[in-house]
Amino acid sequence: MLILIWFVVCIIFYLVHKILGNSGHALEVFALVTALVLFFIDRLSRKEKK
Repeated sequence: MLILIWFVVCIIFYLVHKILGNSGHALEVFALVTALVLFFIDRLSRKEKK
């Protein structure tokens, strides 16, 4: 599970950096998108355990 999270975060970082580059909002977008994806991964993993 940790490897999945690591790959997802790296992919998100790459995409945000590719789209926004060095703009001032790249870090904020990266943090927001990462939080949303981690939330959904957590929801899916809890759903499978039930």
